[in-house]
Order: sequence, then C-alpha cells, then structure tokens
Amino acid sequence: MELKFYIESGIIESYVLGLASETEVEELEHMRKLFPELDTEVELVERRLEKACFDEAVLPPMITRERVLQKVRWEYAGAGADSQSSNYTFINIQPKDGSHISVHRWWKIFFIIIFILSKIFLFFAIFYYLKYRQEKEKEQERTVVTTFIHQQKENIFYI
Repeated sequence: MELKFYIESGIIESYVLGLASETEVEELEHMRKLFPELDTEVELVERRLEKACFDEAVLPPMITRERVLQKVRWEYAGAGADSQSSNYTFINIQPKDGSHISVHRWWKIFFIIIFILSKIFLFFAIFYYLKYRQEKEKEQERTVVTTFIHQQKENIFYI
C-alpha cells in the first residue's frame, strides 16, 4: 500500500523532470533500493514523458528555419572566401630568424633602467659595508689602545 501511494504522489514525475529536491531524490533512491518495482516505474514515466514530448511537439515557423539556414549558409560561404574579406587579424608570433625574439622597445628601456639601478644599489651596499667595517676596525683599535694605556697606567702605579 505504501508503494502504491508513493508512486501516485508524483515524486517520480518530479524526479524524472529534475524538479525534485535533494531530500526527495535521496528518499527515492533509498526507496528504489528497497523496492525494485520503482525502477520499472521510473522507466515507464520517462518513456511516457518522452512520448508526450514527441507527440505534442510544436514545430517552429518556417521563417525561423529559413533564418537559421541562411545564417549557416552565410557562415559556410564565408569560410571559403578570400582572406581579404576576413574580419580576423592574424598576429605572427614566430621569431623572424629562429634565434632572436623581438621585445617591445619600452620593455628594453625598462630592463636597462632596472639593471643600472641594481648596479648602483650594489655599489652603495658594498661601499657602506666597507666603510662600516673600517669604522669597526678603528673602534676595535681604539679599545685595544685604551685598554693597553689603562694597563700601562695601572702597572706604573703598582711599581
């Protein structure tokens, strides 16, 4: 009795049409596992809807058919036409002689400027590093000299 009520509820039709919610789809899949008769019922509903679609199909007006065919003929005729009437722009991306690739002039200028700036920054980094190292050495010399002088003064006082 439950199966007959389930079949008559319209859930199968909404499932076949794709209108069923996720819970209804899950429920129907579960019921199909429990009752194999539902598989045949789903197939019958699919066939019935397909037959109804083919039997009651409405053909489009002839003018629509002619418009579509005219567009197809125009595209087909245009495909074999000369390249002069083409609306397409072709860009050659192959290198000219195979060993060199051309780059736009502004990119060249940009990379040259970046290269020069990097060399300038490298020069200043090395310059200030050497200056810093020289100052550290001078400071170490001063500390060594001052410690030596203090030791000498202390030695003089003890004598």
